[in-house]
Amino acid sequence: MLDQDAIDQFHRDGVLVVRDALEAAEVAALRADVDATVARGVARKGEGHSYRHVDGRDQYFRTDGVWGYGKAFRDITVKPEILAIVGQLLGHPFVPVNDTIVVKLPYSGVPIDWHQDPPYAGVDGREATFGVPNFDIDVYLDHATVETGCLYAIARHHLVGHVELERFADDELFERDDAVPLELDPGDVLVHAITAPHGSRANVTNDVRRVVYLHYMAREVLEQLYGGWADGSGFGSAGIAKLAAMVDRAGNVDRLAVYDMRLDNDGFAFVGSPSTRRFHWQTLIDGMTPNEVSALKTLQPG
Repeated sequence: MLDQDAIDQFHRDGVLVVRDALEAAEVAALRADVDATVARGVARKGEGHSYRHVDGRDQYFRTDGVWGYGKAFRDITVKPEILAIVGQLLGHPFVPVNDTIVVKLPYSGVPIDWHQDPPYAGVDGREATFGVPNFDIDVYLDHATVETGCLYAIARHHLVGHVELERFADDELFERDDAVPLELDPGDVLVHAITAPHGSRANVTNDVRRVVYLHYMAREVLEQLYGGWADGSGFGSAGIAKLAAMVDRAGNVDRLAVYDMRLDNDGFAFVGSPSTRRFHWQTLIDGMTPNEVSALKTLQPG
């Protein structure tokens, strides 16, 4: 579990690296399921696959909704150690709402432009960050390096809503002193706020870069930012029953309590300490001056 320093670092920076969060056997199982899913995506079999048009060809790079593509995906989603990280950083009950893999195949030439994730993306993005933390859990299965197209992030800009990335060329953003390449190893986890500006360059090596993206969300976030929730989102009775079955099949029922986690009708919740206060981001936002917000939104140096 996280200590108070790690929790404070995430809320300050909007990004946090957790080393060795997975065991070798879990990494191996996920790699096998990712590779099988990628093979389907390259062959255009199944649903949820995405492609980028690069050098006159469609290059596979992503599949959404991977729970249906392998047991390892479902098991890692309800791994108590991962759930505890989410619970400690969120401070609210939550459920998983998105399960995705992003893969940079060898010499794939698939860079990802600098962006913030919806609903903060682009010039029409939401102007103010919502007061409940909202972040991705990125599970790394390979060595992510600058050469293989690791994620870059600009820290400490996640609490000001839409950041004016459109004022800069992508190369300018990658060359900024505060644009940090996040190089991770197999089994590491990256937590990044969806409001944190981030992007990645192309994989220019013969190595593959495989990442499992898990997005857990509080009810308040899903309701206020994404237009409400349906039973299938995970918060209704059918969704909670599905999560309970996943926990059971992964053999994690008793292990939830070991990591101070609970699953009830409100979703997963962390019931231990240290943890994040409810609506903690709103408290941090309220403590910022208008000049600070303006400087962060416009990416002013300093």
